[in-house]
Parts: sequence; C-alpha cells; structure tokens
Amino acid sequence: MTEKLYLIDSYLKECTSIVTFIDPLNPKKIELDKTVFYAVSGGQPSDVGLITSLSDSKSHHVVCVKNELNRTLHELNSETELKVGDSVKCAIDWDLRYKHMRMHSSAHILAAIIFKETKTLITGNQLGAEESRMDFSVKDFDRNYLQSIEDKANEIIARDLPITISFEDREKALERKELFRLKDKLPKDIPIFRILSIDDFDVQADGGTHVKSTSEVGRIKITDMKNKGAENRRIYWKLEDKLQMVVE
Repeated sequence: MTEKLYLIDSYLKECTSIVTFIDPLNPKKIELDKTVFYAVSGGQPSDVGLITSLSDSKSHHVVCVKNELNRTLHELNSETELKVGDSVKCAIDWDLRYKHMRMHSSAHILAAIIFKETKTLITGNQLGAEESRMDFSVKDFDRNYLQSIEDKANEIIARDLPITISFEDREKALERKELFRLKDKLPKDIPIFRILSIDDFDVQADGGTHVKSTSEVGRIKITDMKNKGAENRRIYWKLEDKLQMVVE
C-alpha cells in the first residue's frame, strides 16, 4: 500500500521513495512505498513529473498515475532499469499541481453555494488546469443565476478563509450527511474519510489536493452553461489571477 503524502500536505513537491512493485505486463508502471504524485480520481487529473534513480541519477517522466488493482501505479514514459528495492527521488510538476489545487478548491466553493441555495447534488465533474466543468442534478437553472453564483463565490474567495483537513472514522462520517455531495454510492473500502473544511463556510469529504486559503484560488469566471438532459445542468468556469484584496 502506497503512502499518499499529499493527503496530509498538498504543498509537498518532492520525496524519496522505494520501488515496491513493477508491473510484469507493463514494466513502465511502478509502485512506490510512498508518493507525492496524485493519482487521477474524483475528476482531478493525476500529477506528472520526474522519478530519478538515486543510484545512477537516471530520470524518467511520470506521464500518469492511477489506482489500479489495489495499487497506485506510476506510469513512466519508457521502460526502466529500476528494480524492486531501488531508492528514487520523486518530483512533481509543481506549476500543474498548483493549478489543480486552485481549481479543486474553487469547485468546492461553487458546489457549496449551489448546494446551500438549491440542495442540488453533483452528478459529475472534470477539473482542468485552465478550465473545469461540473454537472448538477436540477431541472431549472436560470442562466441569470450564474452571475449571482459567480459573485458569491468571489466574495468567499476574497475573505481569505482557511482551508484545513481532518480525518473521521467511516461510521461517524456517514452520520454527517452534509459531507457527501456526489449523487453516487460511497465506496465501501474507505474505513477513514478525509474531511476538507473551508472555515465555517463548508465541509465535505474529499481526497484531492487543495490550497491553504480561499484567497489563493483567484477570481472565478463562469464561462458557460449547458443543458445535459432533462434534469442535468453543466457549468464551465476558469480562474483568473489570484486575488490580492481581502474583504473585511
């Protein structure tokens, strides 16, 4: 089982690890005892970056990280001479990671505002470095309402609210219905849930990477809305430069 260091600290850029598994069917895929690389899940893309052998300094580009067959597999751009037991240095593409962190935190802010006002659940989402989208299970979603959502989201961002994490046992977490916003069944193999809190504004169960305060998100700009079925609406948004102003 790979220790996922980003669950504790999203700002970690590097770590040293030990190779614990190499996929015999695809030697480009390796598992490590611990990692700073985020594995694609929950609509957030995986990290990319470099894995460097500490014995000969040879580096390989990490092109994707996925949770497969109960393993966290790092896919390299080429086959490697690494062996199980070798020590390596992991280094993520920080610029890309930080964009995903800002995007993921912005998604929580938007989802919280919409949920508080409409009790609407999320039916799907896809985060990107430059633009993201989120689907909601709702019949009526007036386009004129989008500006109101955008304004309220940017007010929250400008307040510079702290974003923190904690952990709760499964049984206790399941008693708090407000923690779960996705219109899906919860995985049965999670004994402890990671909880993301945006000060007293919002709290959700979440496994992604996030910034430490809302002011790091920048200004949200909702760019489009589409009807994706009788009871499904999709919004698209981008992030502009980080806000410097803090609303008193």
